[in-house]
Amino acid sequence: YIMVNRRISPDLKECALRLWNNGWDIEDVCDAMGVSRASLYRWEAIFEEFGSVNRPPSPIRGQSLRILTCALTTACADLFTEESDLYLDEVVAWLALTHDIFLSKSTLCRNLKELGLT
Repeated sequence: YIMVNRRISPDLKECALRLWNNGWDIEDVCDAMGVSRASLYRWEAIFEEFGSVNRPPSPIRGQSLRILTCALTTACADLFTEESDLYLDEVVAWLALTHDIFLSKSTLCRNLKELGLT
C-alpha cells in the first residue's frame, strides 16, 4: 500500500536508497518502505546532484522573488514576440537553459496568466 502526498523524512529516504544500493530489489524496497518507484528514482537523482536526499531550499525570497518575476516577464515577453506558438514544456526548458530560471509547468502557466502573457 503506497500513501500519496505524504511527507517522508530524510532518514527514511536515505534508508530506502541504502537498501536499494545494497542489492535489494527495487520492488522489495518500495513495498517495505511504502513508497513508489518514481520517488526512489527522484531521491536518487537529487542525492546524485546535491549529496542529500532533499533539495536545498531555494535562495529566492522576498526582493529576489520580485527580481525573478521581472526577469521572467521580460524573458517570456521577448520569447513570445519571436515564437508565439510554444508549448509550456518548451518555455520551461528555454528558461532553464537560457536564463537559469527553474520552475514547473504549472508555476509557469500561473505566472504567465498573472502577467497577461497567455
